[in-house]
Amino acid sequence: MKIEKINHVSINIIDSARSFDFYERVLGLKQQETVDCGEFDITYFGLPDGSRLELFDYHGKNNSLPRPESEVGLRHLAFEVKDVAAHEAYLRSQGVEITLATCDLPNLGVRVMLFLDPNNVTLEFCEPL
Repeated sequence: MKIEKINHVSINIIDSARSFDFYERVLGLKQQETVDCGEFDITYFGLPDGSRLELFDYHGKNNSLPRPESEVGLRHLAFEVKDVAAHEAYLRSQGVEITLATCDLPNLGVRVMLFLDPNNVTLEFCEPL
């Protein structure tokens, strides 16, 4: 077996308009097609490396429960950028909630910051030190 790359990551969303605005206007991803799957729709957003985000819209029928950061399961989704601090300033200007301000993690060799999307999904921007 040989895994080539991550093809997509799926996120369940609460408010499609806010989510689409966030991922397209704020993060600059290109919205692609929306697929009607009956009880839910999937809208795709392209990432620069050719992989995609799938946003699942259950039309208000999904639950939103807060999760502690240490809970088992997906912790966050990280995007590599240039100049994490500049991206943090931009996100703050857009009213995005920052949960960890820009900081260096020398033991990991990266500079990072964490923030929330409109669905309380934790996202990370990182860059090599």
